[in-house]
Amino acid sequence: MEIFTDVAIYINTNYPYWFVFPVAMIVACTASASGFSSGVILQPFYDLFLGIPLVDSIATSLGSQTLGTSSATIRYAMYKMIDAPIGFTLLMLTIPGIIVGNHALVVINENLIKLFLGFVVLLIAIIQIHSAIKQKFGTRMRVPIEDVYKVMVVPPIAGFFSATTGTGIIVLLQPTLEKGLNLMTKRANATAIMVGALANICLTILNLNAGLIKLDLFVFAASGAFAGGQLGPFVAKFLPARIMKIAFSLAVSIIGVFYLYKGIQWVGQ
Repeated sequence: MEIFTDVAIYINTNYPYWFVFPVAMIVACTASASGFSSGVILQPFYDLFLGIPLVDSIATSLGSQTLGTSSATIRYAMYKMIDAPIGFTLLMLTIPGIIVGNHALVVINENLIKLFLGFVVLLIAIIQIHSAIKQKFGTRMRVPIEDVYKVMVVPPIAGFFSATTGTGIIVLLQPTLEKGLNLMTKRANATAIMVGALANICLTILNLNAGLIKLDLFVFAASGAFAGGQLGPFVAKFLPARIMKIAFSLAVSIIGVFYLYKGIQWVGQ
């Protein structure tokens, strides 16, 4: 028993964030199966429970979810569930928002952005829960490129929120694809995850260069997210669309409440 105690002490002393691996794996598995970003849960977890400074928690969350969504994208591509033409079109439209968002952090208080995003994502959660109750799901296998003009204002906004809060692209694009473009639920999930993965790679590279990612936490979070990203698409094959939509709505509600809390806390100061 003593040797196990010594090993436990060694691990806790040298690898204090080892427990984040299973947390990140479960979160990433659920996220990639249901079509939301793992950062919806991981960023508040880093901030509130681990006490990581806000900027570092956003950067580390973006880094770990980049690994998770990239892993899920590979798996979804193998299952041929991604509407690639629409996905790449939406990706191009997110880039201006990402650029503006990176600069906005300098001049706009991040808590004001969180307050606004909190209202937006809670509204999305309500709409998604209503759709799940009414069993209203997307029905199209593919979406013509010309249909994107109807929703082209959403991707830049999603990119802006992703750059400023660490969450936005997948959370906003999944309902845009499903409700706005009537893409089937599982294909909307997979396509939104692909867009989020490719967009967040750029942000993660910038954050690494700026030294904002907490590497001792990132190692375990990214490893868990990568594993979960492989499991999620497999699980999604067996989940009913209604269950996936409810899971998405609950996750989005968490981030909405978290952002409203941070924003209202800032307003009250």
